[in-house]
Amino acid sequence: MGLIGKIEEFLEGREEWSQYVERLDLYFKANDITSEGKKQATLLTVIGPSSYKLLRNLVAPTKPSAMENDDLVAAMNAQHCPIPREIVQRCKFNSRFRMDNVTIAGYMASLPSLAGFCNFGMLLDVMLRDRLACGVRDDRTQHQLLVGSLTLGKVVEIATSIEMAANNVRDLQTAQAPREEVH
Repeated sequence: MGLIGKIEEFLEGREEWSQYVERLDLYFKANDITSEGKKQATLLTVIGPSSYKLLRNLVAPTKPSAMENDDLVAAMNAQHCPIPREIVQRCKFNSRFRMDNVTIAGYMASLPSLAGFCNFGMLLDVMLRDRLACGVRDDRTQHQLLVGSLTLGKVVEIATSIEMAANNVRDLQTAQAPREEVH
């Protein structure tokens, strides 16, 4: 039976290392590759010459073929995916405001990825709620979100409802605008 799928060499800039490893793990699953030795040999074979050279330098004086697959991936992770500093990530999170051309849903979709390395823990929902309330650019919407003690779900619901109502009003006003006849 032939192999399912194909894994190209890893080229920095074309793909993130973490995505490459995810695809490689899926390749292993799809092809029932469970042996650690076979995983290691596959990784070393498919990553390509420049990534292999980098990996050799990272693990020197040990040869990559003498190491476990997980250790090889960890060495490349350290090179390509350094753990971001918490304070920097929190600054990015806390300075994110919703742009005029971004919907509430789009804004909310971007926040969890920004919060990924902030280590908010149990406060994540509270921080997301607060970021939405602070990041909204419309004074009336922000006023509604700052009244009372609201949950993240309720804040999202209110902000989305106000946004939808504003869009509906704009659409209705556009549709009802008197049209000039052209002769």
